[in-house]
Amino acid sequence: MNIRKISLVATIFATAIFTSCSDDSDDFNDSVDFAQEFTDIDDSVVTEPATYEFERDGNTTIDFSGQTTRLKQVNEIGALMLSANPVPTQDDFTNRFNQAVSFTDESLNGSKNVRSKTGSSVGLFQSNAADSESIKEDFDSYLTNQIAVLSSTNEASVGVAGTYSDTPRYFNAQGLEYQQAFYKGLIGALAMDQSLNHYFNRLDDNFDGTLSYRTENDAETLATDENYTTMEHHWDEAYGYVYGLDADEDNLIQKYLNDIANQVNFNDIAENVFKAFKIGRAAIVAQEYEVRDEAVEVIRYQISKIPSARAIYYLDDAKTIFEDETTDNRDAFHSLSEAYGFIYSLQFTYNPSTGEPYFAKAEVDAMIAVLEEGDGFYDLSTDDIDDLINQIVSAYDFTLEQALEQ
Repeated sequence: MNIRKISLVATIFATAIFTSCSDDSDDFNDSVDFAQEFTDIDDSVVTEPATYEFERDGNTTIDFSGQTTRLKQVNEIGALMLSANPVPTQDDFTNRFNQAVSFTDESLNGSKNVRSKTGSSVGLFQSNAADSESIKEDFDSYLTNQIAVLSSTNEASVGVAGTYSDTPRYFNAQGLEYQQAFYKGLIGALAMDQSLNHYFNRLDDNFDGTLSYRTENDAETLATDENYTTMEHHWDEAYGYVYGLDADEDNLIQKYLNDIANQVNFNDIAENVFKAFKIGRAAIVAQEYEVRDEAVEVIRYQISKIPSARAIYYLDDAKTIFEDETTDNRDAFHSLSEAYGFIYSLQFTYNPSTGEPYFAKAEVDAMIAVLEEGDGFYDLSTDDIDDLINQIVSAYDFTLEQALEQ
């Protein structure tokens, strides 16, 4: 059975009509039947707390420590990708990414590792082990290939890996920064996939065929030796992949919830996501599951806009540099590397109208192939960039003008 098909709001999805409205977002908003903003949630039967705090018998019921650990692991691995003196070894990366050992912060060593949770949601990969492993191998390659880039003493040029600018930028032979592919790709493959496609799917009242999560939550039956129900905990784990670190430490979803707030047509995403998380958690406590499901819709819809909007933003920035004859095209490669990672993340989005990603893995692979073809960024044209931008816009309910308006 495709777990993605038994989403929390399957009855709503069955009646939703999705029309690509890159030309008319108002028509889209009139044609769908799912909660898009927190104001669409009927929260009259729950009490939304001012902050994300929930207690039972005077003690917190919240625990997303595992998510915090993995987000910190991501940060240390990402920082190691720019350590040119000394250049990290394969063991340095494998130990941390695969085995969760050898971290400088010893508290990160243990059973929790990043690789096992990358591309591993029940929603997308329970019956698709091949794609899951392929995605993991993509991230393995970013780490392994970065060793040769860091070891190079060359200036980056077409077909030659090395450094560029005083920053410096570490480009592979095609102009890609592996660190950007790693971070931006994990926004989707780790944080979004686990939050939107794993833990929200595990909230499904009949996930295990017994209605046990709902029965336990109704009876306030707590997990063994814990102060939370399983349903409460799964919600908090989804929350943890978004808010598990302080905002100034995070390099995945929360970082771009804040960055995207500078774009006028996306400046309400952060508020919608945070308030929906609070309302949904309060709904679980109140055993108001329709409210919970509406909050899930809002979170999935809003977070899924982030990789599309940021991919378009960085592609357009690169195009502007390409069009400026006074600049070196390599000045655009950092933006293209960010766009590369955000495009990769599109396969982990969740379209509440269909219960599927906005882009299938094969579609994302095809877009990545455009960026990698031949000599990669060195061969990329402004027409190629326009084609990628238009393809992304066509799947969403905002126009290109809205996506680019500052």
